[in-house]
This record gives sequence, structure tokens and C-alpha cells, in this order.
Amino acid sequence: MQTAVWNDIPPLCELLAAAARNRRLAVCLPEKRIPRFEPSEQPDEAECRFLQHWSQQSACLQFAAANILHGLLPQGAELWLMPPAAADCLSDYFSDGLEWQTEARPQSPAAAQKPWFRPSENRNGAPPEHVAVIGAGIAGAATARALAERGVRVSVLEARTAAHAASGNRQGLLYAKISAHDTEQTELLLGGYGHSRRLLDRLLPDGGWQPCGVLHLNHSPAEEKRNRRLAAQDWHAHLYRGVSAAEASELAGIDLSSDGLYWPQGAWLHPPALVRALLAHPNIRLYEGQPLLSAQYCAPHWRLDTPQHTLSADHIVYCAGAASPQQPPLAALPWQLIRGQTNLAAATAYTGRLKTALSAASYISPAWEGRHCYGASFVPHDACGDWRDSEAEHNRQELARLHPQLAAELTAAPTVSGHAAVRCDSPDHLPTVGPVADYAAMREVYAKLAHDKNYPLSDSCPYLPNVWVNSAHGSRGLATAPWCAESIAARILGLPDPLSRRLREALHPNRHIVRALVRQHEG
Repeated sequence: MQTAVWNDIPPLCELLAAAARNRRLAVCLPEKRIPRFEPSEQPDEAECRFLQHWSQQSACLQFAAANILHGLLPQGAELWLMPPAAADCLSDYFSDGLEWQTEARPQSPAAAQKPWFRPSENRNGAPPEHVAVIGAGIAGAATARALAERGVRVSVLEARTAAHAASGNRQGLLYAKISAHDTEQTELLLGGYGHSRRLLDRLLPDGGWQPCGVLHLNHSPAEEKRNRRLAAQDWHAHLYRGVSAAEASELAGIDLSSDGLYWPQGAWLHPPALVRALLAHPNIRLYEGQPLLSAQYCAPHWRLDTPQHTLSADHIVYCAGAASPQQPPLAALPWQLIRGQTNLAAATAYTGRLKTALSAASYISPAWEGRHCYGASFVPHDACGDWRDSEAEHNRQELARLHPQLAAELTAAPTVSGHAAVRCDSPDHLPTVGPVADYAAMREVYAKLAHDKNYPLSDSCPYLPNVWVNSAHGSRGLATAPWCAESIAARILGLPDPLSRRLREALHPNRHIVRALVRQHEG
């Protein structure tokens, strides 16, 4: 199926007419500005519906990554809004051909790809009927949903209960702590932030989150420098803007002594509510209390055994979070486990005035159902998920640094509840997302890199058949995991990928193995 593409902003009637013929439309934005689709002099019902939903859907548009909007066009057509920098490399995203509706935009030739980043040459062309997802946190639930919405039957195997671990926090913040530079992480976070924010509007219309805005305060000289650089990026002024201490106080509803960066569409959310909403699809079956005991490939399917079930699946996607090191296909990858704990405290008359989430070296959310959530601790290389009074005290001290009066009100009584869990990260603090290889065989195939990092290699990567991973999202999973889930689903189904080639390579699991080989040479 080809993608209808425009090299400029088309009239709204033209866009809607094309949606009747194409399931996917792409508009190359000519500048870093929210586009305006001009309606007809007498808009019909479809135009009115588009305009009614456009302001909400466009509120989190960003110009670092592709924006994919659903629900605007008739017959379920997707609208892709491509940032200016992506307009001459559309093959990064669309491999099924482009049908230009305007004069074609000249495309840059694709650079040669390292063999360990090339897709598998043995991919089965038949669409999968059944996919097994390992883990029912945000990453697993989002991956299952992305596949289920495209007609795939999905079984989610969860060792305990859904959203029990790092996705079990009572209130997490959705915003993007980004660099002012065009890094891979900035691209990922901005693209993921917009996607997750639209996901909340679509899946949680009745609560479990609040679009309260997030104030990231200038709590250090480095943060102030970064935030001021971001505030100067006027093309993203609808996403984030600098605010004085006086304006920050007005937004927050309490006095603040620091200026900062305000994310007006930022939100707090109850991650378990999002997990439940993601899993609530007729094509998804959740198996709780069913850890994966073994997985054997019996071509062309995988056989998966749990304590009570044996399943057959065409593909496996590991979304195991902190349990990733225990999954045999993933054991060779470098994982960083980081313990974290948040506190809960009953709201008071004063703290109940807090209207926005506050973030600095720690964070606090507005009250929900009479309680605030604040924290969080950050303990690298610690895989214990038990509650610790010492970390509860640490969180109280950090809250006092963030806002002394809030701390005085909320820490008058001992903290008796909260959430402790273990995050999963990677050494470069980017998620690990993509196809999984046979890493012992891969080390042999690319062994010459240990002697010469520039050795010209062309051998195909020895991938495991139809095995994928979406993990290592650290503390950023609310923004990054659902976006990466869309990429995994796209690659499994042979659809356009929302992630750029640069980003796919930056997140590719094989990067870790190649870096380890090169370090042998450098060491």
C-alpha cells in the first residue's frame, strides 16, 4: 500500500478526499510551525470533524520526529506529519512506495548500512497470526496494543500481575527532559511524549490522569542553562516555554522561588490505569502469574511453556524490564538495574492548592484522591524491590530542597506507604529496542572488529527467528515505551516505521555487542 505524500500543506478538502483512497497520508511540513489546513468556504461534516479534533491532536506536535495522528481522517486513515529535516529521507520511514500529490521532493540517497543494523534477510513474508509478549508493564502492554489494533492476536505472559513493578507507581509524570541539542534521545523523547500524550486522550478519557502541566524548575546552574536554551527554541513554544518565578507561582497555585521551564500539556498519570487500558482489547489475552519457563523454536513457530500453559506463537517480544537479564536470549546484553522508591502522603489544605506537577532533582504531583506522590530515589546496581525507610527519608529530604513548605506539611507524619521497584536501563541510557540476534554467533561473525573497528564487513547478522525486545526505558518509559512499541509492531508487520533510521540504529540491541567488540581492540 502506497503512501500519499504532499510537499506542502494541502487544502483540507484535498486531504480528506485523498483519505478515501489511501489509508496513509503524509504531509512534509515546510517549516517548524503547527500547520494550518484551510477549510472550504462551506465546510462539510468531515471537515468540521477534522477541525473539531485538530486543536487537541496538534497541541503536542513536535519537529524532531514523525507525528502520527489517528482519528482525524475518515475510514481510519493515518495522518503522518513529517518534520522539515525528514522531508528528503522519507525512505527511512516508508518502504512501500510514495504517491506524490504535489511536485516530488528530491530524496537523498540512503547511506550504506552496517550489516549488524540491517534487517533480517530471512523474514517470513506472511503476517503473523499470534505474537507472544513477555511482560505486562507499560512496554509490554503498549506492544500488545499496537499489534492488536492491527489485527494480530496477542498473548501477554506476566510472571506476577500487570503493572506490578516499575509501572506500578501511583503517579508518574509525563513530560520530556530533553537536551537543547538534536540528539537521538531528544528525538526519541519528543516523539514519544507527543505519542503518549495523545494516547492518554484516546484511552483514558474518564480519569486516571490529569493534564495539569509540569514545571521543571531551575534547581542548579546546569539546569538553568539547559532550560534557557530550550526556552529560546520558539518553534516548540507550544510544547515548553520559560517562566519566571512569579509566573511559575501563579501556574502552580503556591509560591515558588525558582523560575523554570513549563510544559503546559504535561501530565501526571496512574501507570496501572494506562496498562489496564492498553490491555483492554479483544485481541489481547493476559496470563498473570505465568512466567515464561522456556521458549523453543519449532519452525515456523515458537513453543512457549509456562507453569500452566503451552502456547505457540509466530513472534516473541521481550518486554521484561528488570527481569530482562534472566531471559536467555537477552542475557548477553548489558542491562543496568536501578532501584527507585516513591512516597505517598495525605494532602493538607495548603498542599491541596498545588495545581501543577513540580520537577527538579525530585518531583511531586498534585493531590489525587487525597494523596500526593513524591520522590523518587535512584539507586544504581540495586535489584531489591523491598520498601526501605532510609529511602523514604531521602525522599523527604529531597522534597524539602524542592519546596520547604510542601515538605513541612507532608512530612509532619511518618510516610507509611509508597512504591518500591527496580527500573531497567542501558549503559548509554537509551532503550534497547529491535530484533534479537544469536549473540554468541554474532561475536564470531564480527570478531574482526576486536582487532580493527573499521574492518570492512558485509556478513549478515545471525538473528534469532522472529524475536524482538522493547526494554531498558529507565525512568522515561511513560514517554518512550509506547512509541517504541509502535516501531516494533511496524517492523513485525512490514509497515512504515515511526522511528527514523538514525533512531532505530541508536536503539538497536546489536549496538551493545559491537561496542563490546570494539572496546576489546581499544583496550
